[in-house]
Amino acid sequence: MFGRKIQTYIHGILTMTLLFHINPVSGDCKNTTLKLFDDQIQAIQKSVRTIVTDEFCNQKNAPVGFHAYMGSTKTIAKGVVWVYDKVVTNTHNAYSAPTGKFTTPEQGLYTFSYTTLSDPGQWSHAALYVNGKIRSWQVVNNTGGKSQWLTCSNTAILLLQKGDVVHVADHYSAATIRGLYSDFSGAKIN
Repeated sequence: MFGRKIQTYIHGILTMTLLFHINPVSGDCKNTTLKLFDDQIQAIQKSVRTIVTDEFCNQKNAPVGFHAYMGSTKTIAKGVVWVYDKVVTNTHNAYSAPTGKFTTPEQGLYTFSYTTLSDPGQWSHAALYVNGKIRSWQVVNNTGGKSQWLTCSNTAILLLQKGDVVHVADHYSAATIRGLYSDFSGAKIN
C-alpha cells in the first residue's frame, strides 16, 4: 500500500534536493565536485531512510491493535479457541493467526469487539476469555429460521496487564460460525 507512495515521495525529495541544494564548487582538484556530490547523495539517502523508517515502517511506536476475520465457515467444538485466520491489521504482532490468541504487549486499557454470523438453523455462544476466564458473552440463537441469518456483536473494555492472553471460544456447545462475516478486533485505548 505505501510502497508506491513512498517511492514517489522519495523521488520527489531527491529531485528537489538535487535541483536546489547542490552548491557548485570551483578549484583545481578534479574530484572535489564529485566528492561533494557523493557526500550530498549519501546524506539524502540517510535522511530518506530515516523518514521511511520512522514514519511508515516502525511498528514500535505504532498504537497496539489488531483486526482479523474467519476466512471460511467452521464448526467448532465447545471450549476450542476460535481462530480468525485472515489478519487485516496486526501492529506489534500481538495477535497470532495460527492460535487465535491476542497477547497484550503492554499494560493498559483495551477495547475488544467480536462479531458472529450464524447460519440458518444454527447457534453459537461466544465468550471473550482473558487468561482462561470469561469477561464477556454473546449468543446467536438462529434455530427458528430456515432462511434467516443472524449476527451478534459485543464489545468489552478491559484493563489488562502485559502478557495477558485474550481469545474467543464457545462456552456452551459446538458452534457453526460463518466465514468472512465473523471477526475479532482489539486495540489499546490508553
